[in-house]
Amino acid sequence: MNQGDNFDQAGEGMVPEAAIIGEPEIPLASIDLNALWVVRRLRAKGFEAYLTGGCVRDLLLAKSPKDFDVATNAKPEEIKHVFRNCRLIGRRFLLAHIFFPGGKIIETATFRANPTDVAEDLPEDLLVTHDNVFGNIEEDARRRDLTINGLFYDPVSGKVLDFVGGRDDLKAGIVRTIGDPDIRFQEDPVRILRAIKFASRLKFNVEENTLSAMQKHAGEIARCAPARVQEELTRLLSSGHSEFAMQMCRQVGILDVLMPELAEVLKAELPVEEGGTHLLASSIEEREKYWLATLRALDAVSERKADVATSVAFAALLLPAYEALEQSTQNERNWIDRLCVNWADRIRLARHDQDRIRLLLSAIPLFSPAKLQQKSAHYILRKPWFREALLLYILHLTARGESLTDVGRWKALAHADGKPYKQDRVGTRKFKPRFRRRRSGPRDRDQRDRGKVAEQV
Repeated sequence: MNQGDNFDQAGEGMVPEAAIIGEPEIPLASIDLNALWVVRRLRAKGFEAYLTGGCVRDLLLAKSPKDFDVATNAKPEEIKHVFRNCRLIGRRFLLAHIFFPGGKIIETATFRANPTDVAEDLPEDLLVTHDNVFGNIEEDARRRDLTINGLFYDPVSGKVLDFVGGRDDLKAGIVRTIGDPDIRFQEDPVRILRAIKFASRLKFNVEENTLSAMQKHAGEIARCAPARVQEELTRLLSSGHSEFAMQMCRQVGILDVLMPELAEVLKAELPVEEGGTHLLASSIEEREKYWLATLRALDAVSERKADVATSVAFAALLLPAYEALEQSTQNERNWIDRLCVNWADRIRLARHDQDRIRLLLSAIPLFSPAKLQQKSAHYILRKPWFREALLLYILHLTARGESLTDVGRWKALAHADGKPYKQDRVGTRKFKPRFRRRRSGPRDRDQRDRGKVAEQV
């Protein structure tokens, strides 16, 4: 089914631009055509439907949205009935993914209400574990996390619907929770990480009461599903604003809760061998400066739209602490082993990422200039982790303010050997074989034997 066919089938729901009274608050030209079709198709079937969330926020800020989401009063099964190119996903709450050519997905969700808002008695434990409660558009807006994410846009009337004061906060550059921040962060402490994400990405200030509640309830984030915590942390590191985000995580107390091993080394007095002059180990100030410079270098890579692997992002976060321990009398390998085991529990760090982080951190010395003249250089090029290790080495040199000349030599050596050394771009679809090669069975062997006999005859 192509896009033109989709619009033809939904013709009865199409509303001509002339039907919009006055100028639309968001130009139709800036809205994804597939998202518009989903809204109009649902309207044609008698349902409410609006653009919602981050896409409305970004469009009002004159930014290009990463994706477009739709909210409707149609139940998930009804959405699936309307769209043949639809799949229902989710455990906590069913969402409809509507698929389009090119791998594009328009996520469509049914209006929900906050369970604590509709409950007769407020429970002692406010942590929300089940939120399968349908509601109306205003209830859906009020159950969201931040005011700037609680906006809806009606592309038919050309009006923004704001039930939570999100437009005023967008104009003022403020991140604020919807409702009482103490209650909102107890319901879902991961909202603390989301508030940090939007404050760093949009360069907004966090409202005073919201910031106070973030610091008060930072410890409760350990109660959340580790997979959700890891997802938000990975987004913070790969956002292009990790320096600001990690500083804020430390200010709020998130670093002490989720990564106490790292926080401890960054502010600890490390013992140095007698007569040693290792600056990173002996100076907390230099360690801090190097840590922030490494995150700044990581942001520069992310801003160039390079696809930074999770293992590289976490290795960059840990690199200054790891090198400081290398220069001290403490054992850095015992530290990283203990850290990986603990992070597997706290943020569900995958075993593959644990192993790769250990390897990348220990591989930095392998890229020294002396190694370029040795036969072992070709051995390093053939390793599956070469590109990731080279990127971490680049971050290491950039943070230290050293020349990248050796990096060019490594790239030239890799090019001569026909080995990949360039980082993938964000959004690049990596080739994965879809089918395994079928093993030949008795029937195949019989056919080959008959063919050989025929040739002989």
